[in-house]
Amino acid sequence: MTIAGGIMGALFHRAQTGEATTVDVSLLGTGIWSMGAAYGLSLLHDVPWTPPPKEERANPLYANYRTKDGRWLAFGCLQAGRYWAPMCDVIGRPELATDPRYADHVSLLARTSEVMELLREAFAERTLAQWRERLVGFVGQWTVVQDTLETAVDPQTLANGYIQDCQTAAGAPFRLVAAPVQYDGVPAVPRRAPGFNEHGDEILADLGLGEDAVIDLKIRGVVA
Repeated sequence: MTIAGGIMGALFHRAQTGEATTVDVSLLGTGIWSMGAAYGLSLLHDVPWTPPPKEERANPLYANYRTKDGRWLAFGCLQAGRYWAPMCDVIGRPELATDPRYADHVSLLARTSEVMELLREAFAERTLAQWRERLVGFVGQWTVVQDTLETAVDPQTLANGYIQDCQTAAGAPFRLVAAPVQYDGVPAVPRRAPGFNEHGDEILADLGLGEDAVIDLKIRGVVA
């Protein structure tokens, strides 16, 4: 939906100006945007938002595993049979790759609880930093489960401008998540919410009311 909305915005812009733009949308930007309220509160108070990852999955290689130092690794290997041998090398148990109990995708899914317990024990033996090193050459899909504060300073987040600096009406700084659609590589900078009746007079003027009429409405309590 984000991509579709971005393309519609670009087409409207072209229709109005004759200029074409480049639409940029990413899963990371959209994911952060969907948690915008959580990020805003987390960044304001400098407290990470850390919901507990779900552990149980039908596929043991599509699950989250806790490290020795209490961090989490998330794996998204939909083809368990394809990535089982490389996973066995990563955890230092290459003999499991030829174990007939885990011969293929069907066998792994049939023994999900057993395999997950095996992987839980393995990942609990090393810290996140150690696993980062061991997983460098892993061909499957994986990532570190980051909290809101970590994601806010992730190299990809910073490079793409997914978190933007803002100011309140009084000039106090805070940060907000930018809209997940970018045009021509430029992030959309979010703006603060207006103060109470901040633009009231301007809106009334745009409606054609003169200064005397606005004052009269205020005296009678019709508008603030």
